[in-house]
Amino acid sequence: MPRRDRIMLNTANLLTCLRIGLILPFLLMIDSGRYGMALGVFLVASLTDFADGYVARNFGQQTRLGRLLDPLADKALITCAYIAMAIRHEGMPAIPVWLAGAVVARDVLILSGSLLIYLMTTFRDFKPTWISKVNTFVELALVVYFLLVNAVAPLSPLRPVLPVFYGVVLTSVAASGVDYVIRGLLILRAHRGQSAPALLNEDGSSPLEQRRERHLN
Repeated sequence: MPRRDRIMLNTANLLTCLRIGLILPFLLMIDSGRYGMALGVFLVASLTDFADGYVARNFGQQTRLGRLLDPLADKALITCAYIAMAIRHEGMPAIPVWLAGAVVARDVLILSGSLLIYLMTTFRDFKPTWISKVNTFVELALVVYFLLVNAVAPLSPLRPVLPVFYGVVLTSVAASGVDYVIRGLLILRAHRGQSAPALLNEDGSSPLEQRRERHLN
């Protein structure tokens, strides 16, 4: 196996791939109403998120593939979880459809916006802000809380707290989405500012202005 392939298939990237592979059994557990087993699978998947980052940083296993797969795996896991929890089945609880829609819309906005910025500017150094990290934590916390109060009978009296959680997640999603839009606009503005000097001549005039002057003279 070529050296590049061995580097790509390191422990950190395999842990990320494991997280992606756990999405299907997680969805099947939710679909069948086995929230306890779904919670177990989700917790294992969440642990791989911590583990792959730890291994990559401390054992020199950071790769381009890992930087691409890790955030995609996180978004895929959370997005699929919210969609699955919003699908109503007879006799089983579900989160509001509008909440799942907000979470999915934010992720679509971020991915499409990042792609657009890259195509326009070749900028690729996208890093999560503290607002984004808080949002991810809140989204994950709701998944755990929802599965927990529906899987463990003694905790069922805590279900009335869920609407409060829904409001917190929606607020976090909105704030994070606005934050990413502002960052995207700032990146585009900075790119235009850097490109403008390249369109001017040494004396500060544009080629079009010089051509007009030549025609007038």
